[in-house]
Amino acid sequence: MWRRFGDLGFAALVAVVVTAEAIPLVWLIWVVLGSLGHPQHLAWVLAGGVATAALGLAVITAYLLAYQSVSDHRAALVTEARARWVARWLAVVSGSESAPPAPIGRDAVEALLELREALRGSEADRLLELLRRYGVGSALQDRAHGRRVTRRLHALEDLARARAPEALPTLLGAIIDPDRRIQVAAARAAARTIAAVPEPSRRDELAGTLVAALEAARLPYGVLEEVLLLADEAAPALVAAVLAREGASPAFRRAALDTVARLGLLSFASEVARHLRDPDAEVRAAALRAVARTAVLPPGARDAVREALGDPEAFVRIHAAAAARLLPRKEALERLWDRLGDPSWWVRRAAAESLAELGRAGLGTLGPAAGSHPDRYARDMAAQTLRDRVEDVVEAVAG
Repeated sequence: MWRRFGDLGFAALVAVVVTAEAIPLVWLIWVVLGSLGHPQHLAWVLAGGVATAALGLAVITAYLLAYQSVSDHRAALVTEARARWVARWLAVVSGSESAPPAPIGRDAVEALLELREALRGSEADRLLELLRRYGVGSALQDRAHGRRVTRRLHALEDLARARAPEALPTLLGAIIDPDRRIQVAAARAAARTIAAVPEPSRRDELAGTLVAALEAARLPYGVLEEVLLLADEAAPALVAAVLAREGASPAFRRAALDTVARLGLLSFASEVARHLRDPDAEVRAAALRAVARTAVLPPGARDAVREALGDPEAFVRIHAAAAARLLPRKEALERLWDRLGDPSWWVRRAAAESLAELGRAGLGTLGPAAGSHPDRYARDMAAQTLRDRVEDVVEAVAG
């Protein structure tokens, strides 16, 4: 807060100094153009311009030094005050000290929000009670409904730290705000808030509501994936709501499948398999990534992986090659041998890496491929992969 207003003051000071310097310069130009016959006037104007410039530089230098000194001192005071409040709130939570009377200042609120964000379990519940007692959540919700964008964004960030379930209606409403910045901040805050809901049934209900709001906002893929990951313990509920939703956008389906891959949500294996034949190529690729990262390929999904190895989109074949190592061993070796000759360098690389991941059998396939594969680019890729995996090759031979 202090630095924000200090920067505004510095900008205003620079504007005043530059304007003050411009006045004698304009007068100098006027004198030079219209009064060349009066050198005495010209000398006075030159002297005034130099003096004004020197004075302006001195003022700016003094301001910068004073600003830095005061700013550092102010930051130290704020840090010290918040550290004291953190210690006091911890004592209140432990029961060794009584809660201070209302109202509390900004430093106390910041310390309370920091602890609420960091702690879990019964201590976090006690901190939430304190936030409610001092009306922090209500005040933040009021600010989130304001007109100034910066003030609303700060309020949404604080609500994300507070993780108060009663703020969800405000957050869900902000997700469909016309301003994209407000939408993103509200979506992040809502995900973190739902993650703090302990009851599974209530969490599932809120997950469905949040997914509907996110779908209505038409947020981009990157934001949707971030929101799903921020949901933490509620991520499975959100993923289930997305994958079960009729007409979910391709970006949302893709984000849900990538969340399955990143978090290793094995319980969604059947849902992942269902999307291996999705009409959208990006979604098919995401489903294949989930299969490869979770290393779970239901028997009924094998045909879909086989088809994906011949997909017209190269980026789909890349992930299909990574997932193909989960096919029955003999078939995996044969199909990856074929993909070594793919027109795309990236697919050839993925096929070679998958073979290397199959251990001795895969390395034993790369050896002949480096010398006798009918495609010369496949031979080069197999040879390069063997050079990159020298330690694995030595271990396989020695074993």
